[in-house]
Amino acid sequence: MQMQYAAIVVVLLVGVFVYWGYRSRKGHPSEPKRSTASNVISMDRHRKAKQSAVEQPCSSCKKKNGKLIFYAQDNGTVVGLCKDCKAKAKKRDMLPL
Repeated sequence: MQMQYAAIVVVLLVGVFVYWGYRSRKGHPSEPKRSTASNVISMDRHRKAKQSAVEQPCSSCKKKNGKLIFYAQDNGTVVGLCKDCKAKAKKRDMLPL
């Protein structure tokens, strides 16, 4: 009877050591690895920044008129113009984005 208990205890100890060795080699799956060199941004931060953004000034008249319409200039830069400055964009043949 005592031999059976001793055998069960030995089998359990071996099982615990095998499990512990497997877990230590595999790593901890509950803790995801964080890589510092990542091109992926968090959309949560982006959404929060978008909600808390103050009104942007017009690139031409510098007034904060609410919504801007963004245009591409000939040199590739992007400008945000208000509705009042829309005629300037048409005069320069800017492409709306």
